[in-house]
Amino acid sequence: MTIVSLAEEIGLDPFNKAVTLGFPAGQEGPIRATSSYLADRITDNTVVTEDIDSFIDKTLHNLPKSKQPGVLEFLLAKKGMLHFHAGDLDKGLKFYDEALTVQETPSTWLLKGTGLLQVERLDEAFEAFKRAFELRQQFGSQNQFYLNDLILTWSTTALLRGLSGILEPNVSEAQKGVQEYLSVSSKARAEGLQTSVMPLSVSETVKSGLKDAMEELELMVKLFAIENPFDRWREFSKEISSVWPEDISAVDAIREQRG
Repeated sequence: MTIVSLAEEIGLDPFNKAVTLGFPAGQEGPIRATSSYLADRITDNTVVTEDIDSFIDKTLHNLPKSKQPGVLEFLLAKKGMLHFHAGDLDKGLKFYDEALTVQETPSTWLLKGTGLLQVERLDEAFEAFKRAFELRQQFGSQNQFYLNDLILTWSTTALLRGLSGILEPNVSEAQKGVQEYLSVSSKARAEGLQTSVMPLSVSETVKSGLKDAMEELELMVKLFAIENPFDRWREFSKEISSVWPEDISAVDAIREQRG
C-alpha cells in the first residue's frame, strides 16, 4: 500500500492545499500588469500549460528584469502542478526541478515533496520538506498559512510512513516515520506551530486491522519520545503490564520465546 492510497483509506484531506491555488506573495501584481488574462485564469484555477508557455515566450520579457526570475519560477512550478494533476508525474517533477534552478522558494520545495510522495521516494520527500522549512521566511505575507500547510503535510506523511511500516511489517520504515514525526513536532513547537502538527488519533470508522496498527503507532511515538532508554523501558513495561493476563508469568513467557 502506498502512502497516498493509505491516506485515502484513512480519509485524510489532500496534501498541500495552500500552495496549489492562487498566487504566492508578490507574484500576482507583475503577472496581472502584463496579462490580466493569465492572472484571471490562475485565480479561477482554469489555467492550462499552453497559457503559461505563451506568457513565458511572448510576455515575460516585458517585466522588469528584477521581477522575471520570481515570475518564471512560479509559472514553471505551476506547470509542474498541472502535469501532476494530469497524471504525468515524471514531467511534473521535471518542472519543479527546473523552477528550483531558477529560484528556490519554500512553496515549490513543498510541492516537490508532495510530488515525491506520489512516486514513493520518501527520503527525498522529507528532504524537500526540510528545505522548505529552512526557507520559511520567504513565504512572505502568507507565512502562517503556508507554514501550517507545510507542517501538517510533513507530519502527516511521517505518520503515514510509520503506519505503513507497521502494516507491512517493516520495523525500519516504522521507526523512520516515528522519528521524522517527532523531529517535525519539535520544529513546530519551536515556531509556535504545534497546533499544525497532525494529531495522533484513531478513528472509529477505520477497519479493525488498520485501527490496531494506528494504536501501535501511537504507542511507538509515545515511547520514542522518551529519550532516556531506562525511562523508555519502564514505560514500555507499564504498557505490557496493563494488558498482560494476570494468570500468566511474563518472565516465563519471555524465557520460552528465547528458547
